[in-house]
Amino acid sequence: MDKTMKFIKDKAIICVLVLFIIVLAILRPSFVSATNIKNVLIDTSIYGVAAIAMTIAIITGAFDLSLSANFAWGQIFFCYLLNAWGASAGGILLAIVCTLLSCMAFGAVNGIVVVKSGIPAWIATMGMNYMIKGWCLVFTGSDMISTTNAAVAAFGKGTFLGLSYLTYIFIFVAIVAYIVMRYTQYGRNLYAIGGNRISAELAGINTGLYRFSTFVILGLSAGIAGCMYVCQIRAGSVLYGTDLALTCVAATVVGGTPLSGGKGGVHRTVVGILLLYVMYKGLGFLGLAGYVNSMVKGIVLLTVVSFDAFMTQSGTKK
Repeated sequence: MDKTMKFIKDKAIICVLVLFIIVLAILRPSFVSATNIKNVLIDTSIYGVAAIAMTIAIITGAFDLSLSANFAWGQIFFCYLLNAWGASAGGILLAIVCTLLSCMAFGAVNGIVVVKSGIPAWIATMGMNYMIKGWCLVFTGSDMISTTNAAVAAFGKGTFLGLSYLTYIFIFVAIVAYIVMRYTQYGRNLYAIGGNRISAELAGINTGLYRFSTFVILGLSAGIAGCMYVCQIRAGSVLYGTDLALTCVAATVVGGTPLSGGKGGVHRTVVGILLLYVMYKGLGFLGLAGYVNSMVKGIVLLTVVSFDAFMTQSGTKK
């Protein structure tokens, strides 16, 4: 019985993903066309980069509600810099670096506030969320900003072996994060902090520095995702990606990483974000309105959290 429950908890999401794809392929064969698969993977990749960072934060027992706003700033600032410097390859590279650094700076502010003041992460990052949104509106004059940079447009449309370049970025980030979390002392210490912060401190781990670093990583992921989004649509706005933070939390929990921290992994989140986007796209193919996705997202998140709580309580009782 214990082995069966463990299998259900570890493999259920993969089984659901495969089953859902099979059902959609039967009902709407066009869903498994090469073009649609590529589009699903592109959408998955942009949010997936941020979801991986959110998973790392949740493993340590924190999360970032300002991720959506930081993502919007990444789009806006990248477009602005491309319009100013994007005439050369060096200028584009500099625009990317500056965008990432600016997003990391917002993440660093979150980390300082949470670690030094002791304010709960959800309160501190909620405040930062409003601050970044306000700054985005001031910076753009409440308008959308766009770019006509040909190199960025070509990269966003480019493919290799049938997959978008954006998908390869997601794969690379996922592999690096998996190796770091599973095989390095840094990753093991993050798990220790999420499992029991006091014990981690007694073991000599600088928990403040490690927690601070996770918020910087979150900022970095928002910048990468923002640049990727601009490559796809060549525009930026505070209205784009408002559901990013919730989607990242949903993908993390759906993948099997508990909100309590100390367990889980980024490889699970990869499956979780894939499942969410297959479901969202599948609903569209079945003719359901786009706003149904928000309801489905809430139902899926609530169901998975409830299931995780049930499994945790069952394990505690035993």
